[in-house]
Amino acid sequence: MAAPSYRLLVVDDSKRDTLLLERILQQASDATFTVTHMESAQTGLEELSTHAYDLVLLDYYLPDMDGLAFLEEKQKRGLTAPVIMLTAFGQERLPVAALQAGALDYFRKDQVNSSLLGKAIQQAIEKARLQVNAAADAARLRELEEIQYENVADEEINTRIAQFEMAYRMQTSVPEAMDTSKE
Repeated sequence: MAAPSYRLLVVDDSKRDTLLLERILQQASDATFTVTHMESAQTGLEELSTHAYDLVLLDYYLPDMDGLAFLEEKQKRGLTAPVIMLTAFGQERLPVAALQAGALDYFRKDQVNSSLLGKAIQQAIEKARLQVNAAADAARLRELEEIQYENVADEEINTRIAQFEMAYRMQTSVPEAMDTSKE
């Protein structure tokens, strides 16, 4: 079976770090990666708006906005590609903030190797796919619940109409049966 192939957008202002990431990804044995590189958050968002990517590798420190602002803007624009955030400088609270802002994973650049990054990318892509499927399933479930509610309401209306018709027939037929003047 052939290894899966993924399109990645790397948003990082360091060409050196991007080249290093590309080398690491070339060493991954369980997938192949095609990498597009953008040096600023704004150009990354524009690229993501016009082209489909399986995943974004996002540097936290960018010249025009930080990674958290990028995630917020990505969400505002309705862009759905999953994101793994990377940074050269570890901060105590940044991983939690990144995950809360929508990143699916977070790594310090000095901790990344081909095995770790390749697996993390595939897991993030799979998690994003499952989230999309879960959202679609939830929407379908709501739709079915609405249809079921409408059907129940229709059945109740039909039952009440039938009861009304029966009561009407009984009211109109009782006087005829009791009317003896026609004899």
